Amino acid sequence: MEATLAVLDASQAQDSTRYKSRPGALAWFFRKSRDRWKEKHQELKAILKRYKNRGADVTKSREQWRLKAEIADKRVAALEAENVELRTRLSVLEPEKKTPAPAFLR
Repeated sequence: MEATLAVLDASQAQDSTRYKSRPGALAWFFRKSRDRWKEKHQELKAILKRYKNRGADVTKSREQWRLKAEIADKRVAALEAENVELRTRLSVLEPEKKTPAPAFLR
């Protein structure tokens, strides 16, 4: 038992010489360090949230533009088909012109 008390006394003596600053100064330093860490963490968290929101916005916008492009492509295809149909009707209804076109129209 005396050996354990001697070891405890030696470790306490080493601990007391380990810090030379006042406990209040150490508490202030550690508190300040913790506050800086928390502030840095909160800033990074906000930046991460901004990037996630921006990514979601871009994805949503891209999807909307893709849908608009698909609708426009379908409309173009329908109008081209209608144009072809109207040209064939016109060629059937219009009699063939036998007279050549004037030179200035060629």
